[in-house]
Amino acid sequence: MSMEWSSVRWFRAAVHVWLLGYLTLALPDAELLWDPGLAPLSVPPGIFRFATHAFGTWLPTNFAIPAALLVCVFAIWELIRPGKWWRALVIWTLYTSLMNLAWSAASGGQQLIANMLFWLILLPARPWPAGSGAVHDMKQVVGTTAFWIIRLQLVLAYAVTAIHKLSGDLWTHGQAVGVVVTDPAYGPAFMAEYPALLQLLTYGALIFQAGFALAVWWRPTRIAWMVMGVLFHLGTGLGMGIPDMAFAFLACYPIWFRSIADGTSTDE
Repeated sequence: MSMEWSSVRWFRAAVHVWLLGYLTLALPDAELLWDPGLAPLSVPPGIFRFATHAFGTWLPTNFAIPAALLVCVFAIWELIRPGKWWRALVIWTLYTSLMNLAWSAASGGQQLIANMLFWLILLPARPWPAGSGAVHDMKQVVGTTAFWIIRLQLVLAYAVTAIHKLSGDLWTHGQAVGVVVTDPAYGPAFMAEYPALLQLLTYGALIFQAGFALAVWWRPTRIAWMVMGVLFHLGTGLGMGIPDMAFAFLACYPIWFRSIADGTSTDE
């Protein structure tokens, strides 16, 4: 397995742009998001907490705003001169704590980004210089492994979501989108007048998420599925009021972009 350096550059940039956008929009609501009166996040006990990507919440609430500003500065720094593992470590550590301080407002998209930020600690930003030896070989193994874990993380996120939906009745019976649009918290309610369309959208979303894990491996289907993904996430992000989650998933799409750009990709 090889690295796709074009996709790495686009992916790193997209994730840090998302991070800047999310924190910039979150700062005006800092007192609500990082409220010291909010119940703490529940984490696994003892050593098991370190098996998660979050490690609980350790950042004091009065340091939340400075921490968010520092993450923004480091994210800009990464956009200009990417690739320092220690900056990536600081970004991931502070971001995950901020996310868990505001756990009641967190989404699957924020958790996806937290996962991606962890693997960016190990993912190089540019090709390794020519060389040989155990250290050089180990760097290549670690970097390539991180690259493929990131790719597979996006695939698994869709696969797990699809499996969860298939375990219930609303999605398999084509009723899920209809339930959402009639919920006053989401809408739009006028779509309830078009039951056939709602059923089509329900099955379409299910096919998209269930098929992504297979479609992404071949260039023609990958392009089609990512186009569907853009439409799906923009629709849910704007229609359901969860743009952070929508753009978090779209920010991860560039990890596959090199294969879309041309037919000479080494992963074909």
